[in-house]
Amino acid sequence: MVESKRILFLLLLATAFFSCKNEVETIDEETKGYDYFPLEIGKNIVYLVDSIIYDTTSMGIVVTQSSSFIKEEIVDTLRNNTNDLIYRIERFERNDETDPWQIQEVWSSTRNDVQAERTESNLRFIKMLFPLTSNDNWDGTAHIDNTTIIPVAGEGMQIFKSWSSDVISIDEPEEIGSFSFDEVTTISHADDSNLIEYRYNIEKYAKGIGLVYRELKILDTQVINDALPWEEKAQKGFIIKQTIISHN
Repeated sequence: MVESKRILFLLLLATAFFSCKNEVETIDEETKGYDYFPLEIGKNIVYLVDSIIYDTTSMGIVVTQSSSFIKEEIVDTLRNNTNDLIYRIERFERNDETDPWQIQEVWSSTRNDVQAERTESNLRFIKMLFPLTSNDNWDGTAHIDNTTIIPVAGEGMQIFKSWSSDVISIDEPEEIGSFSFDEVTTISHADDSNLIEYRYNIEKYAKGIGLVYRELKILDTQVINDALPWEEKAQKGFIIKQTIISHN
C-alpha cells in the first residue's frame, strides 16, 4: 500500500512537472514575436509607394515625384544548401489601380528560432531578432558590404553606410493608412546623418500581417547648411514611403 501510494505520488508529480513545462514553453513561443513576420504560401500584401528622386544634372537639381502600387505574394518554398526553408516572394508593380499587375522581381524570406531574414534585389537583410525585445539592436546588414556603391539616377551612392538596426517599440496600437492596428512593432534600420549624408530607414510590422509601412531617406548633398531640411538641400538620392492598402 505504501509503495503504491509512493508510485501514485511520483506519477502525479511528473504530470504536474510536464504540464508546467509545456505551459511555460507555450507562453514563450507566443511572446517571441514570430507573428510579426508571418510566412505562408498564398499570403499577399498590396502597398502604395510614394517616391521622390533627386538627380544632379547640368541644368541643376531635378526632383521627380511619382506613385505606384506594389503587390508582394508568397508563391512557393524551397530548401537552401543548409536546409533552411526559403519562401519565394513574387513582387508585382502597376502605376494605376486599373492597370494589370506586371511582375518586376523575385525576392525571398526565411525565419528561424532566432531571426527573420529577407533578400531584396539580391541583398540579404536581417529584419528582426527573436524574441523581440525593446531596445534590442543588431547589424541588419551583416551580409552586405556597407561600402557597396548602388546607382541612383545614374550616380553611385553608399546607401548602406552607417546602418544599424534597433527595436523602437513593440505591441503598440497605431493607425497606418486606412488601417487601425492593435499591435505594431517599429524597427529602425538606419538613422544617421552628417553634414553631407543622411541615412534613414524605418519599418513597421503589424501582428499577423507583416510589414505595413516602410520609409527610407537616402540623401547626399554638398550644401552645408544645418538650417535647411534635408528634403530641400538634397542633391542626389531618394525618399520612399511604402504604405499598406490591402492584404489577405
